[in-house]
Amino acid sequence: MDGGGSATNHQHVVLMVEDSDVARESLGLLLQMEGCRVATAPTGVEALHIMHTLGFRPCVIVADLIMPKMDGFSFRTEQLKYPELAPIPIIALTAHEGLRRHALDNGFVAGLLKPCDFPELFGLIDRHCRQRNVLRVAKRA
Repeated sequence: MDGGGSATNHQHVVLMVEDSDVARESLGLLLQMEGCRVATAPTGVEALHIMHTLGFRPCVIVADLIMPKMDGFSFRTEQLKYPELAPIPIIALTAHEGLRRHALDNGFVAGLLKPCDFPELFGLIDRHCRQRNVLRVAKRA
């Protein structure tokens, strides 16, 4: 939910894609406490449904890489098939250093190891949401 036209009053909108109920709910709650509007999905399939079918447009996606039905890499591949979804940056979460590096090499804007450092995660979300909001405001001008 964008609070207005300027970059200073933008509410960060985040899609959290994580198959662990505990991790998804805790990170979602922490982000809400920081003032973010958060939608969550337990799989990449559901995340695509939320964005493509329901029209939800986050300024950033935080996604686990290992999930049932559709892993984070397959989710990214599918996301790129939709021009309106392709530019949304994804921050990868994983417990595996090799997968983190692979994510960085394959279009994810950042990769954090679990358990992630929340201030670092929020800093990345803040930076990418602000960048996207500046682009939206510039397009309107």
